[in-house]
Amino acid sequence: MKKRNGFTIIELIVSIAIIAVLSSIVFVNVNSMRNKARDATIRENMNSFFKLALDYQQAHGNYGGFCSDPATEALFDSVPAYDAKKEKYCQHDSDDWMVCAQLNYPEDRSKAWCIDRSGNRKQIDSVDCKQGLKECP
Repeated sequence: MKKRNGFTIIELIVSIAIIAVLSSIVFVNVNSMRNKARDATIRENMNSFFKLALDYQQAHGNYGGFCSDPATEALFDSVPAYDAKKEKYCQHDSDDWMVCAQLNYPEDRSKAWCIDRSGNRKQIDSVDCKQGLKECP
C-alpha cells in the first residue's frame, strides 16, 4: 500500500467552511463592540455639556443663547455621530436646556443619550430628541 501525502479536496473545503463560519461570528461581535465603544465616547463627550451650561448661565444670567453659543457648537462637533446627518439636538429657553445625541447601538439607532439642566443623564428613545423638549423624558 502506498502512503498518501496531503489532504483531500473534501477535507480542504470543510476546513475553509469552518474558518468562514468562525470569522463571520467574530466579525459580528467586533462590529457590535465597535458601536458600543462609539456610544461610550458619545456619552462621555455629552457629559461635558453640563459644565458648559453652568459656565454659560454664570456668564449670561440665563440659558437664552446656549445652543447657538460657539463653545456649545464646538462641543457638539466633538461628539461623534454615526453618519453625516449628525443626529444631535439642543433645545433651550431662558430657564432650561436639553442636549441629545443619537446612539449607535442598538443597530436601528432607536436610542439617544440625553442631558438636561437638572442633571438628568439617561438613555431615551431617539424620537424624543426631536420633540423640542427642555428636559429629558
